[in-house]
Amino acid sequence: MNDENEPILIGQSEDIDQGSVENFEHEEIDYAIYHLNSDFFATQGHCFCEEQAFLSEGTIDGEELECASCGRTFSIVSGDSISDPETKPLKVYDVDEEDGNLYLNL
Repeated sequence: MNDENEPILIGQSEDIDQGSVENFEHEEIDYAIYHLNSDFFATQGHCFCEEQAFLSEGTIDGEELECASCGRTFSIVSGDSISDPETKPLKVYDVDEEDGNLYLNL
């Protein structure tokens, strides 16, 4: 059985306020879980900056996230770097909502 393809329960959708980002850890890896007006999204949990800041500590503006440490901005939906095209994109993951539960698809 390949566990990588099975969705991982994040928690209840009501536990993440709209317009916010929460850290989620699974098997010692951090993920950032976002609740935007349009849907739920997930990216890697840390920025590429030297401090490897938690993205859950960043600031959301619409569908963009600003790292609290280095100030780089990224698209939450695509992962693309907005402020510095030379920066590689964030890794993005699918999030599914079913019966009020959120699932991370790795």
